[in-house]
Amino acid sequence: MPRRFICFPLFALWLFFHCCSCAYGVDTITAVRFWSAPDHTRVVLDFKGGKPAYKQFSLANPGRLVMDFENAVIALEKNKIEVNDGIIAQVRFGQHEKDRARMVFDLVQPAEASVFTSEKNHANTQRLVIEIFRADLQAQAKKTRAQISASAGNDRVIVIDPGHGGEDPGAIGPGRMQEKDIVLKFAHSLKKKFSEMEGYQAFLTREGDYFIPLRERIQIAREYGADLFISIHADSNHNHKIRGSSVYCLSLKGASDETARCLAEKENSSDIIGGIAFTQNDDLNFTLLDLALTNTINSSLRFGALVLKEIKKYHLIKFERPKQAGFIVLKTPEAPSILIELGFISNPSEEKLLLQKKFQNNLARAIVDASDRFFRITAGTDETPHEMATLRRSRMPITADNP
Repeated sequence: MPRRFICFPLFALWLFFHCCSCAYGVDTITAVRFWSAPDHTRVVLDFKGGKPAYKQFSLANPGRLVMDFENAVIALEKNKIEVNDGIIAQVRFGQHEKDRARMVFDLVQPAEASVFTSEKNHANTQRLVIEIFRADLQAQAKKTRAQISASAGNDRVIVIDPGHGGEDPGAIGPGRMQEKDIVLKFAHSLKKKFSEMEGYQAFLTREGDYFIPLRERIQIAREYGADLFISIHADSNHNHKIRGSSVYCLSLKGASDETARCLAEKENSSDIIGGIAFTQNDDLNFTLLDLALTNTINSSLRFGALVLKEIKKYHLIKFERPKQAGFIVLKTPEAPSILIELGFISNPSEEKLLLQKKFQNNLARAIVDASDRFFRITAGTDETPHEMATLRRSRMPITADNP
């Protein structure tokens, strides 16, 4: 029989099942992905069809989370995914009944789960997010941050926030580089620069490729007792010729211009991509908090101006002064906070530049130097935190513990 006559019945059979699935509202699980964080694992399922209906329950000895999806079929090549991240050992899935798909999460230790649909989906695709977290690991992380804050002494604590992460890639360049990867790599370089200097302690909101909601990033900075909060991003524009670094600060009264407003909308959408509902923070309406934020914003603008001045020594800057808009991640009254756009990932040459070690080291050096100047100005002294730490150390008596 000619090949074309073999193919036609197969196509007709596929079309029959496809039409039946649409007619009876059967959902198809088309993809499973996961991202591991220190205290939780996020699993994302893609469905073709309507909003998935599911039931979940737990089993013990060994610990498992089971999810049954009604009127659903699985269209995946494998029947399990190895995770082995200290929270989930593996995820198993299969057709439990003809029209019921089952997914089993084999847990390493007792854990809790949060399940929700992502608000940002592609056409005809629903996205279900299953976040499995260990309360003991979360409590330990909070305890560790509190201990660091209590023991910081005279050191300045810098919290660096690499934007995006996990299923939220941020902007994507013409060379397919993702913003989340570029800013994470730079954040590690910046942390190293700060940590090499006495008088500073630097920490990241995320150490790897996983998603953290915007307000949790603020909370992490608070728990560390941050003296500065620096959020790192890479800009993007439909005009691929635009390039240069820029700095943004919070505004409570609206954006300073249309560019700042558009960028704030882009960066604030990170929570929507990550499946977090976009809600208003009513606390910002209280007078005392408004006053605290206003004071912090003024300090942030001063710090941002210093950062731009230092960056200008190494790279083109897009604006001479910091721009302002309602960035959620900068809404903390405790510490000066800025958002730095390292450059335009949408510009082909700047996308390559963002990956270069020399460029990253130069911009990291600029931010550290600006931080030194900022603390010197705010303290009303000639010494930077690094110089003050060195001076304190030189005055300490020589002992076995302090050779």
